[in-house]
Amino acid sequence: MSRVSSWGRSLLLLLGSLALGWIGVSSAQAQPFQPGDLDGDSRLTVQDRNLLGAYLRGERGLTDDQIRAADVDQDGRITEADWQMLQQRIQAATDVPTGQVQLDSAYSGQVVDRLTGQPLADVEVAIPGAGIAVRTDAQGRFRLPGPLPAEEILVARLENYLPYSQSTGSGQTGGERPWQLQLERWDPNSTLVLEANVIRLGDNRYSPESAAAGQFLAPAQGGEMTRSFSLERLPPRPPVLRIGSLIGLDTAAAYRAGQSQIPNADMSPMRVLLNGVEVEQIQLGGDGLRIPLPLEHLRLGLNTVTLRTGKTVIQPGRIAGDPRISIPLFGGSLDIFVPLGSNTIGQYGGAWADYDDVQLANVTIEIPS
Repeated sequence: MSRVSSWGRSLLLLLGSLALGWIGVSSAQAQPFQPGDLDGDSRLTVQDRNLLGAYLRGERGLTDDQIRAADVDQDGRITEADWQMLQQRIQAATDVPTGQVQLDSAYSGQVVDRLTGQPLADVEVAIPGAGIAVRTDAQGRFRLPGPLPAEEILVARLENYLPYSQSTGSGQTGGERPWQLQLERWDPNSTLVLEANVIRLGDNRYSPESAAAGQFLAPAQGGEMTRSFSLERLPPRPPVLRIGSLIGLDTAAAYRAGQSQIPNADMSPMRVLLNGVEVEQIQLGGDGLRIPLPLEHLRLGLNTVTLRTGKTVIQPGRIAGDPRISIPLFGGSLDIFVPLGSNTIGQYGGAWADYDDVQLANVTIEIPS
């Protein structure tokens, strides 16, 4: 009897251990459901927001579990309201409990007055193309939800200061170093603001290897942007047109500089026109571009500045009106049919113009005194 009892006790202990093991495994595997956690990593991050945004734009589908998580407000529908609520929760998760942002990563930073070095509070810091927007604390500090897009335009705005922009791929963050943004006081007598927003130019047709292609979320507004300004007197020296940030150029120079990944990039440069006269060509993107405006093309009263994106002309087949492009391939050729519409050149569709898709922000003019 004692031997059987001992075996019985051993068997019971073994079965109990197995049961506890299964319970432990099941508990470890079962993660509590969290609305908004589309990627299933038990955290609310910018990756979840990007997945939801892509679904709302019709760019990708979601699994059944992701559909359930995408209904952030749990009202049975997936709408823009879910995206907004998820953005708020992500921002709340990145806030420091003490109320003071810590400058401890490339996602954090500080905004100061360029002249005095004093921190600026309540500055809007945003990456419009990624749907990110935060505000600085009392010490001018901010934290962005990471990871950040590799090639986008970050902007900072505060009343009575000039709009600020910086491309996220320009390397100023220095890996893990925080952002340092310096805003300039705005003097309307010396600086004219022509455009303070992020503008997209082009025709919505571009290669995945195009510079900043992954960040082109807003539709293009056309091939050019024109802004007007008025002069009551002609300045003693040429004014300077400033472009805060410019990304997306697919010129040959941009490829050589590593900005575009298209080996045969052949877009013409962006053209700058003053009152209809070309005064500059822009081959490379970047931040803080400065372009002198010749005095001989200025006039009293109304003036116009036009930024015209580049283009390349694609020659179709030899037969007039034939919209085919023949590409050499493995000793033969591949014929691609392209739409011939408003961008067609020639009476019978002689060629098709492909316009460069770019993004730019903060266009101003410095007026010498």
